[in-house]
Amino acid sequence: MNTFGLYMIVFSIILMLGISILGYLFSKRQMKDNDSYFTAGRNITVSFMTATFIAYAVGTGLVFSPAESAYLDGMTAMVGYALALSIAYLIFIPISRRIKELLPAGNTIGEYVKARYGNVMFIVVLFVIIVYLFCLLVANLIGAGIAFQYLGGMPICVGVLIIGIPVMIYTTYGGLGAAIFTNSIQAILLTPLLFVVAFFAFRNLGGTGAVYEGVVENAPELMNIFHGPGVEFAIMIIIAVASAELLNQALWQRVYSAKDVQVVKRGLINASIMTFPMAIIAGVFGLIAISMAMDLPHTSIGTALVAHTVLPEWGSMLFVLIIVLATTSTGSDALAAFSSTASLDIVKSLMPNMDSKAAVKVARISTIIFAVAAMLVAFQAPSILQILLFADLVAAAAVVPVIAGLYHKRISGKLATGGTIFGLIIGVPLYLMGQYLNSFIVAILISSLIIFIGARFTKTGYNFDQLRETIKNLD
Repeated sequence: MNTFGLYMIVFSIILMLGISILGYLFSKRQMKDNDSYFTAGRNITVSFMTATFIAYAVGTGLVFSPAESAYLDGMTAMVGYALALSIAYLIFIPISRRIKELLPAGNTIGEYVKARYGNVMFIVVLFVIIVYLFCLLVANLIGAGIAFQYLGGMPICVGVLIIGIPVMIYTTYGGLGAAIFTNSIQAILLTPLLFVVAFFAFRNLGGTGAVYEGVVENAPELMNIFHGPGVEFAIMIIIAVASAELLNQALWQRVYSAKDVQVVKRGLINASIMTFPMAIIAGVFGLIAISMAMDLPHTSIGTALVAHTVLPEWGSMLFVLIIVLATTSTGSDALAAFSSTASLDIVKSLMPNMDSKAAVKVARISTIIFAVAAMLVAFQAPSILQILLFADLVAAAAVVPVIAGLYHKRISGKLATGGTIFGLIIGVPLYLMGQYLNSFIVAILISSLIIFIGARFTKTGYNFDQLRETIKNLD
């Protein structure tokens, strides 16, 4: 461990301690009943909603992956990643309105799927949700781990534990309310810090012109907007992120927690506007790595390594704080989302008479188990981009059957299950063979064809009023 690594540990622990204490105090004051653990009192306002959507987006998926895509596939891939994050929020607006309308007392995606499609599809979707949330949490922990490893000279487990343990503690205690409140703090700090770090990085390098000339000299094809791999990646990532976010328990939870549908709409629009430039700024660090002819020891570390190289020590430390804030924001969201899925979907299905107090206890135990498992996997440090893409693919196979069920009365549980399973069976092997764009297109296309063609031959329709009658508040 070097001297900078010691500073990383000290400042990260201080920051994490402050966030954890504030999250604890807020949760203690706001926890009015057991339902609040999962829905934050269903009274979240626009300011909190905007902040939590921004903080959720600005995880390691934004801080590291746009730069990784730029480093590997060029400028078009980077812009595609930024568009994907922004567009996904806009697409979610009409769907969030439908969710709020049909499921005003909802808690999870799973309870909706079980009521709408039955037990078999419920089990399939639980698998999809758990895989997605696990990959999301692991990816964020990896971001912290590799930053501590390559900047501070420490084993990757040190960074994972410094971030993972405090997030696990305050999310386990406070649930969704703690996640949303700490998201607000993280968004307030993250946004200006990212812009400040980028400004000084460009200034020290001689401006955007110098970066452009460096990229053109070392890899001119990556600045071509029609560069084949970049265009293919951009199309794929827009499909991938949009699919995953529509089927993201963390986002559905925020719909349930909002005071009304207008709060959700305004929060999504505000976050959509903010995440695009933030993703572009983060992605440019990948182009800087190319302009400097850097040979990255890990494809996901480009953003942090560039900042550490071109900035003075204080600037590099600011970027470390950005990484800490980013990993904790999305990490806590993934944990809060899983806690409700584990308690209200899995355990409550086995123990239907479980009361609300027991549900919160189960959620807390599940959060700890989930977090520990994710930390153990994060120690292996696979590519952040690759693990997020795999999670997105799993969600892509199920997204059309699940979302279409909110609107189309004639889609049955058998059709939804068949579409999702065949989408996974055909899509996942293509992904493992490196056919990334094709894997997403096929997964979505197959599942869509099965449910919509099959629906034409279905005579009976679902009564959406049953959702309100079936899904109730915990208390």
